[in-house]
Amino acid sequence: MKSKWGIPRFMPLKTFINPPNGYLVDDNCVFGVEVFVEKSLGLGECLTLKASPKSVSHEWKISKFSTLVNDCYSEVFAAGSHEWKLHLCPRGDEHNKDKNMSMYLCLVDSGDQKVKATYTIQLKGKSGKTHQSTGMWLALLLAAENCSRLLGDECVMKADVKVLGTASKLP
Repeated sequence: MKSKWGIPRFMPLKTFINPPNGYLVDDNCVFGVEVFVEKSLGLGECLTLKASPKSVSHEWKISKFSTLVNDCYSEVFAAGSHEWKLHLCPRGDEHNKDKNMSMYLCLVDSGDQKVKATYTIQLKGKSGKTHQSTGMWLALLLAAENCSRLLGDECVMKADVKVLGTASKLP
């Protein structure tokens, strides 16, 4: 994508103009360049950062937790002009089947955009016990045998999401 390549400090000027070094002869010098053109794929992205990103909180109340077998999703919520949802795998995802409970923060539809966001996800049960994960992308795993005991039959999954920016493909 660059039209100019080079080395900004290739050689000190004193070395270049010193006649015994042979770079400058009779006030003349010769420069050469080899150019290799590779097929350009023309791929590029435009990164747009938010000036003052705001954190958005969303709570999802999950009833009858102990009876859940299949994956379930929260309602869609908006954060940073994007739509998100929480994904709960009560018996673990494909990598943790029947070993852990897995929870994810999912971007609903970003089109061709990549979204850079930070998040905090909490899982709170009746006992007041809270499990939390923070980062850029989420996969929070909890040991399956402890979940029902710690959470009870009702729990709340809470997400705090802050969209920092987006990257879109250039046309």
